[in-house]
Formats: sequence, structure tokens, C-alpha cells
Amino acid sequence: MSVAIVLGVDDVDGPAMAEARQRWFGWVEEEPALSVVDDLLELRDWPRTAEPAASDLALRTLAKVGSESGGNDLAAITALTWALVPGAAMIAHDLQDLVANIDELVASHLWTSARTFEWDRRRSTASSILRDTRRAVLAELGVGEWARRQDRTWAQTNCVEVVDLRQPHADGVIGDDNSLTELHDLLAEAAHAGVIAAADRQLLIDLAVAADRAMAPTHRGRSGLMVTAASEEVADHWGMSARSVRRHASRSIDRLAAFAAGIRDDDGLSMTTRPDFLAMGA
Repeated sequence: MSVAIVLGVDDVDGPAMAEARQRWFGWVEEEPALSVVDDLLELRDWPRTAEPAASDLALRTLAKVGSESGGNDLAAITALTWALVPGAAMIAHDLQDLVANIDELVASHLWTSARTFEWDRRRSTASSILRDTRRAVLAELGVGEWARRQDRTWAQTNCVEVVDLRQPHADGVIGDDNSLTELHDLLAEAAHAGVIAAADRQLLIDLAVAADRAMAPTHRGRSGLMVTAASEEVADHWGMSARSVRRHASRSIDRLAAFAAGIRDDDGLSMTTRPDFLAMGA
């Protein structure tokens, strides 16, 4: 199963895509912004060399044609989701450990996000729709900030105790407050942006505490976070294998490193979800 198969756009000669390709010529006559390519199938590769504004306008025009307030043509939503499948597939890959039917969830929310996209108000069409898709999936699965925002109980819950995560090092010295503040801010911002889930953030914290407790040498893998003693301790607590702990943690660290380095576009998204990157991989 894949996102493309669920959407019915895996076969460009299949019924859904055949209809969209046929209707493309009519859309071009009504919407000059779509005349940038001669055939719908060129729409994925074209952004590689196109001006970002022109690329965004073409996708936003498709959203307009397919929206209820625009042309209300569902074939246009088919075309738009087909163009965004590479990015949606990345989302499904990133979240595949959360649930078995991740492709179905991503496909469903991609369609809804494309269908309800406010084309007359929002820009960065590809990034915005994919961001909305990711947030909706995480919210449905009850993971991270967006789940809490949609849950009224969580939204009305106040924190009554602040846990001091500063752990004494082997020499008994507690880490620098500024460094800890920066770390807290980074983790919070990354979770808020959907770079890592709340569970990923807590796993990293638990792993850091366990590594410190084990006095793991910082010159070891990932500054000592991947030592066997730490991963096994966390694995017992989380009910998973030590190998899974290391895999999840390593992936989160990579994402955090890219996020901290500022590899983001104007919407605060990772470079891996930028429209020009999406065009290069399925």
C-alpha cells in the first residue's frame, strides 16, 4: 500500500488521473496560470526550474478550481494531490512507526487539506497543504502539540509542577542554565513545528538522563546517548527493544540537528518538505 495507491493516482493511465489529464486542457483555457506546462504530468518536474512564485500560483490555482468556493471540480483535487504525493509519501514514511495504516491516514488528510485549502488567503501552497496534512494526522493519532490543541481537556489543563531536567554530571556539576534553556526551547519549538513528536522529545530526555546516570563517555556515539546501558534502561521503561530506542533517538537527533541549523523555508518547515525538493522524489 502507498499514499498514491490509496488516492488512486498511482497509475497515470488509471481512471482518476485520466480524467484529470483530460480536464487539464479546459482548466488551462480558463486559468492562464496553468498554461506553464502542456500536460498535467509535467507539473511535478516543472518546479525544479520554475520561479517559486509561478510554481506556487499554479498549485494554488488547482486548489481554487477544486475548492467549493472556486470551480468545485474534484478532478482538480486529484491533480493537486498527485502533484503533492512525493511530499505526502515522506510524511507517511516519517510517521510509519505510529500506526500500521499510516498511508490511508496521510492520503485521507492530504485530500481534505487540499480540498479545504484557503487559496484566496494563503500562499506556499505545497508546504501549507503538507503541513496541514501532517498536523491532522498527528492530531488524529493523539500525538504531539496538535493533538493537545484539538483535545479540549488538554487545552484547559494547566501545568502545576515543573520538572527540573538538569541532571548532575559525573563530577556533580549541573549543566549550564543557558544551555539548558536553549535545549528546552529547541525541543519545544521542534515539537511545535512537527519536526519531532512529543513522544520523541520525551524519549530523548529519558535517554539523556539514563546516559548521564551511566556516566557514558561523551566521545561515544551521539555524545554517549547510544551506549548500551542507556538504551537498555530506556527500552525497559518504554517497552521496546534497545535497538528501536537507538533508531528512534538517532532519527530525532538528525531532525533536530537540521532544524537547529536553520534548514527551514519561510513557513518554518524542513527542507525535505519544500516544493522544489518534493518535485525530485516520489
